[in-house]
Amino acid sequence: MRTLALFLVAAAAVAVAQAPSYTPRPYGNLKQVMRSVALPNSDIILAIQSKPPKNDMEWQAVVNAAVAIEETYNLIMIPGRIRSNGQPVPVQAADYAKFAAALAPAGRDCLKAALVKNQDAVTNCTDSLSQACDNCHKVYRDQPQK
Repeated sequence: MRTLALFLVAAAAVAVAQAPSYTPRPYGNLKQVMRSVALPNSDIILAIQSKPPKNDMEWQAVVNAAVAIEETYNLIMIPGRIRSNGQPVPVQAADYAKFAAALAPAGRDCLKAALVKNQDAVTNCTDSLSQACDNCHKVYRDQPQK
């Protein structure tokens, strides 16, 4: 009986060791990701300041946008992604990583506010969202890159 148990444990270990692993692979370049994910979703969140959602469906759009902003951090940190000029996205650069990481809490704050359907709270979260974007843009988008 003990031999059978040891065999089953060993077989399970082998099965786990052979499980396929997943490595994310970038498809679009950084500008494409920004224009297709970050920009339209940040626009939804920023629009709350002047046009509050009127119903549950509109609030759900804000919730979805906040999740997309939070997930943008993961998307723009995938190794191997390139910028529109063909240069690699500098995921190893400490400042880039810090700027990108700021998207996650900004998105999370907006998500919390959207879930309770609070226009003022969503408006407050736009500061951290704008700051996260601006910090990175000042260095990596608005300046000529080498």
